[in-house]
Amino acid sequence: MKYVALGDSLTVGVGSSFLAPGFVGRFAKFTEQTHQSQVCTNVYAKSGIETGEVLEMIESTDLHSHISRAHLITISAGGNDLIQASKDFVESGETDELTQSVKECYLNMMKIMEILHMLKKECRLPFRIYLLNLYNPLPKIPLADKWVSLFNRHLNSFHNGESVVVADLYSVFKGKQETFLSRDRVHPNDLGYEAIAQTLVALGYPKF
Repeated sequence: MKYVALGDSLTVGVGSSFLAPGFVGRFAKFTEQTHQSQVCTNVYAKSGIETGEVLEMIESTDLHSHISRAHLITISAGGNDLIQASKDFVESGETDELTQSVKECYLNMMKIMEILHMLKKECRLPFRIYLLNLYNPLPKIPLADKWVSLFNRHLNSFHNGESVVVADLYSVFKGKQETFLSRDRVHPNDLGYEAIAQTLVALGYPKF
């Protein structure tokens, strides 16, 4: 079984303990246990990148063969856009920047999904794309929750319950930031990554 993990620092596993896996390694392990089959994992991720840079990554033809053959694909993107937009809002006080940031993120995600669907169109392999929505690590920053909710609402439009599903991290982390976030108060800790992996497992798998 082939698994491709795409995205930002969540996919990298920032915040987990030394040598402890993030959600990618945990999800792969749970999948192996469930299907009694080896999972070959390819991770294409970088800390700090925004949705536009995730799009650039997926546009790279070097990744296309791996994506086209993947049974499982996870995507984490948007968190760094939120952090940057929130910083801009604090400095300027302009809500328009937050709204524009959401629009840009949605357009980037649309292009990402278009590429993925194009690569999978001729694929006869069963597959499932898991989109990780955003939790709110910045509850004390005004309008952060509004930004997250708007982004997640747009992300839900890609959900079809079969080939594309959305992992609702917003609900999983809401009110549990103290339990699930690492010392930087942004990235998940080991418990947080475990919760993400379990959320992905609960969404099920493609029909093999």
